Amino acid sequence: MKVLITHELFPPECFRMGEKIAFLIADRLRKKGIGVKVVTTGNPKIKKYMELETVRLNMHRYFMNLATPWIIPHAKDADIIQTNNYNACLSSFIAGRLLRKPVLCLVHGMYGKRWLKIRGPILGRLSMWVEKMQIDHRFDKIIFMSEFARKQALKIGVPKRITEVIKPGIDFKKYKVRKKEPFVLFVGRLAKQKGLDYLIEAARELPDVKFIIAGEGKEGKRLKKKATANVEFVGFVSGKKLIDLYSRALIFCLPSISETFGFVQLEAMASGCAIVSTIPLDYDGIIVKTENSDQIKNAIRKLIDNPKVAIKMGEENRRIAKTYDWDNFIDNLIKLYENILSSY
Repeated sequence: MKVLITHELFPPECFRMGEKIAFLIADRLRKKGIGVKVVTTGNPKIKKYMELETVRLNMHRYFMNLATPWIIPHAKDADIIQTNNYNACLSSFIAGRLLRKPVLCLVHGMYGKRWLKIRGPILGRLSMWVEKMQIDHRFDKIIFMSEFARKQALKIGVPKRITEVIKPGIDFKKYKVRKKEPFVLFVGRLAKQKGLDYLIEAARELPDVKFIIAGEGKEGKRLKKKATANVEFVGFVSGKKLIDLYSRALIFCLPSISETFGFVQLEAMASGCAIVSTIPLDYDGIIVKTENSDQIKNAIRKLIDNPKVAIKMGEENRRIAKTYDWDNFIDNLIKLYENILSSY
């Protein structure tokens, strides 16, 4: 079997979570004996990354919406096209239909009306339209990483019959649990959609509680000015330093106003953290409403005042996180490929 994977960005030029997921899928398919080629944007001189053949188009990632003519030559030799939502999916869908090849789309996130909060009434409505246009096609299958994410797509009219939920994986063994300390951890980009304003407002009402914010982003300067003395910004953290932070944090908080799945939340679960989050996934913790600093404050206060309860939640979260396995994801993805190809 030969699979063409398309994504707007790809390592080593960009290694945010979306690119990490695209790489992990491509690499693990290759290790299962699947022929894989990646079409993305970037420096055309980079022909390979970690044994993966890459074709990099010399264009801005937004222009990948128009990249059908460049995708077609590489899709001709593929049995199936695996794309990702945002800027690569529309051009890949058109290429597949022109070549009569099956096309699957993996959804990393669905913002819907939440674009209005992120980008305002004008750019927000434009972003809503673009998102709907990109995903509102009759792909052979649209893959979601959680039932919550699928429900967001159904709200904008995506037919349920072409949707599939496959739980992603995590490198569970690398995450550790050490003696838990009474602080609240956030990990991620310092961007408006992460809801950090509401976490900082909650921190202002909890002066005796320590908050650690790990990450960088364009909202960083503004958030630092807004934060109180009990909020520590530690910048971008990765590797052993990040694993150490997770391992010691009693509580992990993800106050996102837009996401449908949080890999950092899954990493925190694997590290035995109690979870306070706006994303209603499978975890032991407290679900709070978006844009609600009072609920965040009350949830954190409850767990800080009851550390034994928080620790038990963390133990249960570690058990749940262990069920998120990349081998299972890839096996289920290959079965999906085979089922689609058998009916083509």
